[in-house]
Amino acid sequence: DDSRRSTVERSASRERSGGERAPSAGPPGTAGKAGGVQQQYETPLHPCGFIFRFVFLSTWSDPHYIGLDGIELLDLGGSPLRPKRVHSNYGSVRNIPGMEDDVRTEDTFLRGAPGNSGRMWLAPFCRQPPNFVEVVFNDPTAISCARFWNYSRTPGRGVRDVEIYVDDLLIYQGILRQQEGGSGRPSSRAPSPSAGGRAPSPGVGGRARAGESVLFTAQPDIVERERASVYLPSMEELVTFFDES
Repeated sequence: DDSRRSTVERSASRERSGGERAPSAGPPGTAGKAGGVQQQYETPLHPCGFIFRFVFLSTWSDPHYIGLDGIELLDLGGSPLRPKRVHSNYGSVRNIPGMEDDVRTEDTFLRGAPGNSGRMWLAPFCRQPPNFVEVVFNDPTAISCARFWNYSRTPGRGVRDVEIYVDDLLIYQGILRQQEGGSGRPSSRAPSPSAGGRAPSPGVGGRARAGESVLFTAQPDIVERERASVYLPSMEELVTFFDES
């Protein structure tokens, strides 16, 4: 099944890449200070591997569902990469009885930037073990940047705390910006995930929504292009919004 295949791929990935080695493919240093751009986490330069795992530890407020509109990885030239396979440990809302025709599946992560397509992913939210999505490449792949588009349909369901691993090695942890329109307060009951399985366009006035960038490079052209999309949360946003009761 998908879980077993994912485990086998991670094992093979470590063997082909020489075991538990440091992910940085470039000279010593961090992208966190590259070009004067401050980030939430001091990232390695050009991490390289077969499997990139995105672990989603919390939502902005919703205790029942978690979602993203898209993820895109860029190569060392700053161009979008297209992974070969994707795996979500809890699947998507399509796995819920009665939701078999919903289009909000993990396949959206194979297609990069959502643009005005209305593509997105939504899944039941679980704390232990946390939700994760893995994108898999057939060959060792180095990245310069990761872009995120948070869930736009119901912003409280968007990812808040995220970790990124390459072949099981941590390369980033931080907070994703909540899509505008969120209340920041959790729902008191479990809402239905359904609404026809079709999302409104994430663009405003016909324009595609810009993603949020995490840099893994010091290349000036990429840093300059992405710097406006790097997110640093305010002190208020660092407060956890979940009501543990």
